[in-house]
Amino acid sequence: MNIYAKISLLAFIVCFFLANFIYHKDSSKTMNKLVAALCLIVGLLSFIEFQYRQAYDYETALFWLRVSTIWPIVPSILLHISLIFTDHKNIFKSKLAYLAIYLPAIIIISLSLTTNLLLDGASQQYWGWTYEFPQNPLLFNLMSIWTLFAGFTAGTLCFIYYLKSYHLKRLQAKYIFTGLYLPLIVSLISDLVLPATSLRVPEMTMAMSTVGITFISYGIWKHKFPALTSAVVADKIVSTMSNFLLILDQNRDILTLNQAAADILEYEEQELVGKQGDIIFAQKNGLASLLKSTIDSDLSSLNSLINKESQLKTKKGEIIPVILSLSPIVDENSGLMGIVCIGSDIKDLKKAEDKIRTSLEEKEVLLQEVHHRVKNNLQIISSLLNLQSRYIQDEGDLELFRDSQSRVKSMAIIHEKLYKSNDFAHVDFKEYISSLTAYLFHYYSIDPDIIKLEVEVDNLMLSMDTAIPCGLIINELVSNSLKYAFPPGREGKVSIKLQSKNDQFLLEVADDGVGLPENLDFKKSESLGLRLVLSLTSQINGNIKLIDDSGTKYEINFFEIEYKDRF
Repeated sequence: MNIYAKISLLAFIVCFFLANFIYHKDSSKTMNKLVAALCLIVGLLSFIEFQYRQAYDYETALFWLRVSTIWPIVPSILLHISLIFTDHKNIFKSKLAYLAIYLPAIIIISLSLTTNLLLDGASQQYWGWTYEFPQNPLLFNLMSIWTLFAGFTAGTLCFIYYLKSYHLKRLQAKYIFTGLYLPLIVSLISDLVLPATSLRVPEMTMAMSTVGITFISYGIWKHKFPALTSAVVADKIVSTMSNFLLILDQNRDILTLNQAAADILEYEEQELVGKQGDIIFAQKNGLASLLKSTIDSDLSSLNSLINKESQLKTKKGEIIPVILSLSPIVDENSGLMGIVCIGSDIKDLKKAEDKIRTSLEEKEVLLQEVHHRVKNNLQIISSLLNLQSRYIQDEGDLELFRDSQSRVKSMAIIHEKLYKSNDFAHVDFKEYISSLTAYLFHYYSIDPDIIKLEVEVDNLMLSMDTAIPCGLIINELVSNSLKYAFPPGREGKVSIKLQSKNDQFLLEVADDGVGLPENLDFKKSESLGLRLVLSLTSQINGNIKLIDDSGTKYEINFFEIEYKDRF
């Protein structure tokens, strides 16, 4: 970024700062509104100038240059300000006065934004990108004439007012007159006269306009008028800010405080000035403890804010929770001169936080109770199936009942885990598989010394939407292995592996038993268990593969199901 772009950026910051202060100084006055509007427009144009001066390419520069053609509104505002300042307000009783002042600018701006009559292109100079004169200079000449007419008319009105005025009004008029004419003359030379002679220099209109506004502000400050100075702005900000502010000296005594601080602490300002800062903290040596808990060395070593939650004590002894921002004031030798304390009362936030916490705790208890009751209901269903199975004589029907009982139990185990967990939306799947396989080995009366179980599962927390179908898949495949893979007297092993890589999961359920019958297409099997496995695999966006080599092995790749809103 070149120095000229930096000047434009600085002008933008200064103008917007002055606009904010002037408007809030007395927003009811037309003069204040107009001067604030002038500052905003000049600030905006300075920012636009900054953009095209340091643009990286021709198209960007041309875009910002075209936007900058809103410039003709500035002379209109200057003329309006001068008429108000020099007591020619009666002119504006007629709406035609506004039309005469602003219509030329509106016409020029409309043509410049929609045509190439004012801007023919952009070129890069040593100060950055700049405009190229149009081949047809008519609109450019009209803009120049309007700028000169409005600017010199405004300046002349102020000069005449200066000659007729006395005392403070005369001095104020002098500074306003100079503040209007100085940027006008400089911009006339840099933007019109020299370019007309093919001698291009950096355009200084925005920078000089900012200097003019600042010059007017200085005159107002010097002659005891409503001052546009940083000191007055700082006082205004401090006195009106909603946050409380205290300034402590190097001994941590209270040097000054704003009205918000006095109000929240229920003290008069003179009751606190000169007292130790610890007087306002709820804890003994609260300020010292606050600083000590943040840094071990002197506060002057800090170069950034300390943001801490603390408690203040009012004059009546009420404890108020606050968020404090502490910042050191250091001299040129990095010596500590004082501490700025800015904070906000968070009493209402704390109350709201307590209500939310209480509500969440109530909801957690409710969810815990829901999972507990679901688990109990599933256990009842499992028990009913078990009782009903005692009256079934057909082995096929009995096996169906037992399979259904096993599926219900696999879901009940999940709700049991959720009931005992602090996370009611996710299941510790490694722990779940251990409980499920232990139940299946017990349910099918499997001797673990004959048929061994091998589990390799990563530490995974699966959502309930994924855990339930995945648990049912494992239930079906392990049940099949325990029922069919090992004839009486045959030893073997059942293994379960579940691994995660990026967003994908790989589930392997295998056994080294007798394997599946030859020529069996498991994807077209009439077995309810295998059909359920295929359906559940599709539900978790997965695919399944069978490896029939020295036993049976299923590999399932799947993704965790995204949580769907229940409301």
